[in-house]
Amino acid sequence: MTRTDEEWERKRAELAARGRAAHGRGSGTRFAPSNALVDGRWLGALTHRELKVWHVLFRMADRGGRATVSHGRIARDAGIRREHAARTTKRLEHLGLVRVRVRGRTVGQAGKRTANEYELLVPEPRTNSADGGTNEEPE
Repeated sequence: MTRTDEEWERKRAELAARGRAAHGRGSGTRFAPSNALVDGRWLGALTHRELKVWHVLFRMADRGGRATVSHGRIARDAGIRREHAARTTKRLEHLGLVRVRVRGRTVGQAGKRTANEYELLVPEPRTNSADGGTNEEPE
């Protein structure tokens, strides 16, 4: 028996209501940000660099979706420059994909580089302005 699209949507809504990811059994909320990124049509809206940085943060995040990592480490793992890592994390925060908590900056340490804490957020689905603001596939 194959499920219709309506049945799949009903199942996803049921799993989300129970606080579980829509994909995979027993995955809890670990993959919820990743699933929302794909299901919400974010992949086409993000640049290659933004996807790299987001995946580095996702890989380093704990089960609660938080990662404490420096821009230098992000840059090294993503294969980009440190300045680009800093700019890209700000962009991801602006898009609502991560929440940044700046750590360790006190008055006497203004120039000291530290590791920030990043919280991966479950993004809202993007609407496609070309099709009148709906999320349905074109036929």
